This record gives sequence, C-alpha cells and structure tokens, in this order.
Amino acid sequence: MAAIAVICGLLGALGQALYYFLAAQVRLSTGLGSRALLVFSHLLMGLLSAIGVMVLWTPEMAPLLTLLGPLAAASGCYLLGQAALFSALRHDVASRVSPLLGLKVVSLAVITTLFAGELLGRLEWLGVAICGIAAIAMSLAGGAIRSRALGWLMLAVLGYSVSDLGVVALMHDIGVEGLRGIMLAVSVVYCLNGLVVLPVGFSLGRADWRRVLGTWPLAVSWMGSMVLLFVTFNELGAVHANILQSARGILSIAVALVMTRLGIGLTDALSRGRLFYQRLACATAMAVGIIIFQLG
Repeated sequence: MAAIAVICGLLGALGQALYYFLAAQVRLSTGLGSRALLVFSHLLMGLLSAIGVMVLWTPEMAPLLTLLGPLAAASGCYLLGQAALFSALRHDVASRVSPLLGLKVVSLAVITTLFAGELLGRLEWLGVAICGIAAIAMSLAGGAIRSRALGWLMLAVLGYSVSDLGVVALMHDIGVEGLRGIMLAVSVVYCLNGLVVLPVGFSLGRADWRRVLGTWPLAVSWMGSMVLLFVTFNELGAVHANILQSARGILSIAVALVMTRLGIGLTDALSRGRLFYQRLACATAMAVGIIIFQLG
C-alpha cells in the first residue's frame, strides 16, 4: 500500500503541475480574473462534491459535529492559504512566489516534530532541507521576492500546512475505512469549500457568471489531484506527502517542455536561457531530496 501511496503522490503532483498550466490557459480563453477563476472552479468542485457526499455517505460516518475541528483546519486554513497566495501574487510575480510554496515541507516537518511528536530520521531531515533550500534557490533565480509578497507567502505556507494536518486528522476521524472514506473526506472538504466561496461569487458580475462552466478543466484537474493526494496523506502522513508534492517543480518543467514540443501555446513561453537551467537544477535538487527522504 505504501508503494501505491507514493505513486498516487507523484501522480497528484503531476495533476497539480497540469493545473497550473491549465489555469493560465483558462484565464486566457475565458478572460476571467483570478478571483473569478478561484470562485467558479471551487463552486463546480463543491457541486460535484455535494453529489459525492450523497452517494458515498454511510451510517458509519462520524457525526459532522465531531469533525468540526479537522474540517475547520482542512477547509478554512486551505481557503486562508489560497487568499494569502493570491495576495502575494498581487505584490510580486508568480515565478518568484510559487516556488517558495515548497517551504511547506519544512513548515510541516517542524510543526509535526514540535507538536505531534513525529520524529524524522537524519536522511528524512536531509531530504526536507534539500527541498526547502531548492525552493528558495528556485525563487531567487528570478530575483529576490518583495518583502510584502513574502509576508503573504509565509501566511499561505502556514495556512496550507495546517490544512494538510487537518486533512490527515479528518481521514483518521471520519469513521469510514478504505477508498470510500478517502473519497468521502475529499467530498466533505470541497463541498464545504464551495459553500464558503459562494458569497464571494455574488460579488461577481453577470458577464463573469456566463463563463462559469469555462473553468471546468481547473475543477477536474484539481479534484483529481486532490483525490490522489488524499490517498497519500492517508497512508504516509502530511510531511511525506508534501515531500512527494515537491516533484511539482521538475514535473512543471516537463509539462512545459512537452507542451512546447506539441506546439501548444504557453502564456509563459519556455525559454532555454540561464534562468531555465537554474530552475531545472533546483527542480532536480528537489527530486534528489525526495529520493533521499524515501531512503530514510
């Protein structure tokens, strides 16, 4: 089962890499802004998740009142992280902001060690350190991040970290075993996310709402990657799952190379200059960090 969880984690990381590519393409094709893309894709995921809750619900599921803590962390802190990330992106470019999300690995390792008593071995700490340093180096390759953006980014990292721990707790407490329990946990979290973002949708214009279905590629790719990653969270825990998520860096470069080779236009054209090779080296270092963590 552990091997399957590792494969799911890597496939989930690939799904996220595809999501970031699709986000740029959907933004270009629909003309929607960042807020509308975030809201509409989560509303579609919420609708799909509501159906999932109805289909997957079983009397074995723990009462929702007993799951409020994990749900608040998994959903509330996730949306806090999303909001903070978009605020960071308003103050600096994505090429400097996004790589620093890799610091979530370090954040989770510290949190779980200090507060959950989950001790990592030397090789595991080395893998965490390599991924963290590579994330910083990848960001610095495009120039130093602005201080205001860095503040929001750190809030996003903290929000996402607590959310991941909430996901692990939710799947432990939900009371339903196996894949059904994992799918139910995903459905409950994203059904709640859809309800939370719905009031924000009311602030969007009618012209935006006419293009709501245009965000379906984002909803499908993100939900698919979340199902895979929830499997990994359930089996391996938050730190190990995020180590595997660090593969997004090199997978994103691979996706861009494939898209370029296929002649599919990129909003952020891939240029094989000095910056490209610097980021490729950092992404490769992350891959090495993942391997070292696995060996630990």
